[in-house]
Amino acid sequence: MLRSFFTSVALLSLLLLCIPAAFAERAYQIDLMVFANNDPSEAQSESWPTRLHLRYPPNWLNLDSSSLIPAPAPAEEFRKVAESMRLSSRYRILLARSWIQSLQSRNQAPALVVKGGRQVGEHFELEGYIRVAVERYLYVESNLWFSRFGPGNGDYYLPNPPRRNAPVEDTFVDESFENSPEYQAFLAQNPQLREDNSSADTFTTTRAQNIDRIVVMDQSRRMRSDELHFIDHPLFGALVYISKPDPEALNTAPSADAQAPADSVPTDTMGQQ
Repeated sequence: MLRSFFTSVALLSLLLLCIPAAFAERAYQIDLMVFANNDPSEAQSESWPTRLHLRYPPNWLNLDSSSLIPAPAPAEEFRKVAESMRLSSRYRILLARSWIQSLQSRNQAPALVVKGGRQVGEHFELEGYIRVAVERYLYVESNLWFSRFGPGNGDYYLPNPPRRNAPVEDTFVDESFENSPEYQAFLAQNPQLREDNSSADTFTTTRAQNIDRIVVMDQSRRMRSDELHFIDHPLFGALVYISKPDPEALNTAPSADAQAPADSVPTDTMGQQ
């Protein structure tokens, strides 16, 4: 019995030693900045769809999750370009974050929920998610939506940021909206939003009364490490830089039982404008 106990302790200790090594092997630093384009001519350059079906996937993490390590500083090449854009009147920074993440394959990588810019009610100008994965190459999937708050002339509804085990609250229900063909079509494409859908995660949607326009940047890119990548859209865009992190930064690698905390607003590591 005593031998079995010491054997178990030794195996557990070995497992705990292997966790940081496994994390480091697939660890990358991701520097991300999302910006709005202040050029007024771009807003008139295209007509934007109004029938949008926005949602968050079930496999998600917040950027403040304990599964991610805050990077001590962005990569120097990224920092220089980001600072130049910050000083330019052409751009307005919505989000700037740097973190270290142990990447997974594309079918296992979690979606990282992002939000930034101006907040009105429960929503932010910038919402959505990105997914970073590694296989033979690095891959970045961005599904971000950028809202313009205003008098509310548009007929939009937005998914609320996902929450784990969120309590169900009594709220006023607009039955005419809930029974409309447009909303029913939306639920048909997003079954996880139905009230009878049972899940550990809670997904809800609200009709946005104070939004004039929503534009979506839904792209998937194959990327190389140590290179700057721009993800473009006429009204907003993203700057991404992926690199291997400083080994000293991996001393705070997440433990095996690290869990994602309750959702919170991501903190801008480079400041907000």
